Amino acid sequence: MFSSDESRLAWLYRALLLTTLGSLLLTGKVWISDRSFPIIPIIEGLPAIPSPLDKILFYVLIALFTYQVVSIENVRTKKILTGMYVFLFLLDQMRWQPYNVHYMLMLIGFLFYPLKSEQLIQAFRLLLVAFFVWTGIQNFNPVFADKVFPLVWAKPIAEHLPYRFEGLITQNGYLFALLHIVAGIGLLFRQSRNYALYLAMFIHLFLFYAANPFSSEFNRVVPVYNLASAVFCFILFYNSTFNFRQVLWSKTFIYHQACIVLFAILPALSFFGMYDKMQSFNLYSGKGWYAKIYVTEGLVEKLPEGMKRYVDRPFGSEPYIETTYWAWKELQVSPYSEKRVYTKMYDYVCSFAEGDCGARLEFYTY
Repeated sequence: MFSSDESRLAWLYRALLLTTLGSLLLTGKVWISDRSFPIIPIIEGLPAIPSPLDKILFYVLIALFTYQVVSIENVRTKKILTGMYVFLFLLDQMRWQPYNVHYMLMLIGFLFYPLKSEQLIQAFRLLLVAFFVWTGIQNFNPVFADKVFPLVWAKPIAEHLPYRFEGLITQNGYLFALLHIVAGIGLLFRQSRNYALYLAMFIHLFLFYAANPFSSEFNRVVPVYNLASAVFCFILFYNSTFNFRQVLWSKTFIYHQACIVLFAILPALSFFGMYDKMQSFNLYSGKGWYAKIYVTEGLVEKLPEGMKRYVDRPFGSEPYIETTYWAWKELQVSPYSEKRVYTKMYDYVCSFAEGDCGARLEFYTY
């Protein structure tokens, strides 16, 4: 089906462009400054792009991706759209969703295509192997098994099955995490590769169905990522004959070495609080930080109209903004679950106060 590495990469590039384009369209507010949510730059002091320039750049980026889909050999456009995408990444931490980081790394990698096709395809395979292994490791915990998996992933599927089968789905969170590890390791070896590929595609299609974009209220970009990842797996691994050593290391290709560090090594530091959880495959592990911003009624009155709808007023308790709900509804993405980011969100809320803010920030985990 694929005559060469170049053929696989050509199909992969088209799929990547379409997926990234879809992600941009579904999460448009993440990429502009005119929104009811703070801009949190990666480098302190970087200014936000003012409106309407932010929208102009966004629409130009959309146009470039669309053009590149039908003209994948255009090197100049490839460099421009990749540079713009990386530049916009630096301006806001909320854009550093794990799937966006995956797309960004692959777009950077395609700057070496077609000259480095043989080495490049091994680096891309490493990204997927690392995804499965680390996701399985991070999800192998009681919060994921007892809360996240049954409620977020298994319930949408189990509710369509006879009641007696519901437990078979909802009570196997640990098994589901383990299947990720089995798929990732199996993809490395020729004897198990195609079986592992079918398992990997099943996992992604399971997650796609569970997070159905036509019924899910939040984060509609996650189903797109899972559907695209199933396609990525097929293109990169179907009937391939590479040796696992080619994936795990490269002596000469710096891009491959960088991918190893970023995707295979650095996530281990998250266990010691030395690396961001969202870059360590913890997006849905249940181990991330969450936060609420408790506000006074006086502060609520000073908030912009676009923010007031995110204030929850539980009976008999003080009003608060649930940051996860705020990010999901305003940006269609999860909040970047690090305390420094929640603190910036708190500062943004307090910026509307006159004098003493009167709000407080509360972190919690499950």
